[in-house]
Amino acid sequence: MKLASLKNKSDFDFIFEKNNLKISSGEFAVLLVFKNKKEINYGFIFPKKNIHLAVNRNFAKRSAKEMLKTLSPKKGFDIVFLVRKKIVNFDKDKVKKNFAELKRKIEFCF
Repeated sequence: MKLASLKNKSDFDFIFEKNNLKISSGEFAVLLVFKNKKEINYGFIFPKKNIHLAVNRNFAKRSAKEMLKTLSPKKGFDIVFLVRKKIVNFDKDKVKKNFAELKRKIEFCF
């Protein structure tokens, strides 16, 4: 399955308006729109006010992208990753567990 990033504001707006599924785990949430294409489009909304250090924001993005690579969906979808609230004590193990749970919930929907 091909991975591509969302580029335009209109792509993000489409997902916020037409989302088929909302899933959350810990501080992270996911919005999904199912498509008939064999492509996964992804985007991140990890604001600096919620995850202060760039190192931690990048770690969260890499973890989310790695989770997408290990998925095996039957059809394509658009996905946006969000941080729901401020993360004061960023724990990498906790972030990995949150993304593992998100992966489990997403696979359950397919």
